[in-house]
Amino acid sequence: MRKFTYKKNTAVIRTLKEPKVKKKKWNIDRVIYFIILILLLFWLLKFIYNKTIWIEGNGQVLMEKVDVNFTNDIRVKEIFINEGDTVSVGKNLFNYFQNDFDSDASIVLKSLDKKERLNNNLQDILKDILKKRIQLKNLKKRLQLLEKQEEQVTKLILLDVYTKNKLEEVTSQKLLIKNQIDLLKNELYFLGAQKEMVKGNKESYQIGGNGSFGNTYTSPIKGVIGQILKNTEESCYKSENVMTIHNIEKVFIKAYFNLKDLAEVKKGSVVDVEFPDKTTSKGIINKLYISTYKAPSEFQKKYEPTERNILAEIVPLSKEQIPEWGKFYKLNLKVKIGKL
Repeated sequence: MRKFTYKKNTAVIRTLKEPKVKKKKWNIDRVIYFIILILLLFWLLKFIYNKTIWIEGNGQVLMEKVDVNFTNDIRVKEIFINEGDTVSVGKNLFNYFQNDFDSDASIVLKSLDKKERLNNNLQDILKDILKKRIQLKNLKKRLQLLEKQEEQVTKLILLDVYTKNKLEEVTSQKLLIKNQIDLLKNELYFLGAQKEMVKGNKESYQIGGNGSFGNTYTSPIKGVIGQILKNTEESCYKSENVMTIHNIEKVFIKAYFNLKDLAEVKKGSVVDVEFPDKTTSKGIINKLYISTYKAPSEFQKKYEPTERNILAEIVPLSKEQIPEWGKFYKLNLKVKIGKL
């Protein structure tokens, strides 16, 4: 039998180096997929946000304007202003004649009638001025008495004869009188301006040497001259406009909202306005029209039935916004009302 022997030599363990795993490079298709997915998700969230949080509508910036036209045919003699000029109330705009359309007798009678009406208006204004001055004088006397009374009450309060409530009562009366005085002064100022305007209109009516009667048309509002449609020595027939005057101090937006948002569109609601250049502003709903209206054609969807909309008037929150709104006259814009 063969003898078994155990070798006590050191064992040798062989190891193999593991191959290096190369990092996977970005797959361009996968990147594009994730970008598209993120954009779609962002658009969906924005769409849901706009539909659930905001009520959207369309609008146009408009200005109060006056179309200068006449019920009779006239002939423009001379125009004193140009398009884009700023005019004040009572400023002479143009002369016009009616000798080509009326008889000399009717022209003279109209002239006398107008002068008589102007004289009556002037007399009424002078009476109002006199009445207001008398009221102002009485209020000033009343204010002097209240000031003396206030000094006396103050002394008696120090002597514990009256309480502070008595002084507050006198002070409130004094403030009320001061407000009435300021109001009367403003009324007198406007009456004075009106008096000067009537005097100027009286002087503008003349009878020319050739028997033709000349009228001068004065601006009824403060504003900017828009389009001048007639030239010097050009006839203007009734139903035609000579020019337009825009009142730049009265800018507003006519906004159209969907009928389903009737419960949310309320007078006094604050509105976010987005102009065509992507600038934003805020306004307030000043008026809601009772009837529903058809929106302008640019707000209607093509090849679909015409829809009726809620019509609202939006005005700026402050006077400082008026020049900024006026830049976008007759341009379309977006308006939004927050539901929350």
